[in-house]
Amino acid sequence: MVAISIHELHEHTDLWVRKAAAREDVLITDNGHAVAKIVPIPPEPNTSNPFLTRKVLPGFADLQASLSGGTDSSKAVSEMRDER
Repeated sequence: MVAISIHELHEHTDLWVRKAAAREDVLITDNGHAVAKIVPIPPEPNTSNPFLTRKVLPGFADLQASLSGGTDSSKAVSEMRDER
């Protein structure tokens, strides 16, 4: 975290806002005492892909649970090919 005075913030506001936007906290001081902090806004989750936000239906979740733990199909196919 960078500490700057109110005067420095006033003189170069654009620089310090860009630093905060680049994920760096900026502490503002007045006569050596911390009075404020500029922090970056957390990134928003990616909502452009509907598969990242959709929910599994309860019935499908039960089906998935009942099917888990079985034989790895790629291993079974490889074994069948080796038998030829």
